[in-house]
Amino acid sequence: MKFNAITTKISFITLVFVLATATIFTGCRKSSPKSSQPPQSSVQREPDAPVAPALKNIIAAASGWGPILSNFYGKQMPDFTVTDITGKKHKLSDYRSKEVMVVLWATWCMPCVEEVPHLIALRDIFSEDKLAILAISNESADTVKAMAENKNMTYTVISHKNALPEPFSNIRGFPSAFFIKPDGTLKICTEGGLQLGEMKSIILAQ
Repeated sequence: MKFNAITTKISFITLVFVLATATIFTGCRKSSPKSSQPPQSSVQREPDAPVAPALKNIIAAASGWGPILSNFYGKQMPDFTVTDITGKKHKLSDYRSKEVMVVLWATWCMPCVEEVPHLIALRDIFSEDKLAILAISNESADTVKAMAENKNMTYTVISHKNALPEPFSNIRGFPSAFFIKPDGTLKICTEGGLQLGEMKSIILAQ
């Protein structure tokens, strides 16, 4: 009986660890957590998303993220204007002719924070005339700016408390990323933390 009790306790601890790890390496709920408990994972894959052949292998190898909002793939993305933490305005349509990555994130979301070094490295790899990175949080400018300075974010960081147009407003959790082609159409939308190699592969996929 004592052995069974110990085994049960170990199994329970292992389960808690697995669930906690899954949360860290997937994504967070869209709304801010109301307690000190870690946000639960919200990633739900769309394995049959209609993506370009070059993206299928990338999606198949994904472990901490999945494609979402597949009904918008290939469609023109609506325009929006936001202001970054330095006071500069950014209009999505101004970035036509280059790849665009719109990252929706939050400072309280651990997978978002884990993704920051990968975004910094991505900014180093692709010049601004080739790739625009717009990281948008709906938190206060002070909160976002403090995080950006603490993490030395070298890409465009934005505080925008108003709702963005659909499909940007349709995400279920953070981080979510919209990869937009130079012609303004959506290549893919992802939910969950991405690694540098995955980001790079998605951007280069035709």
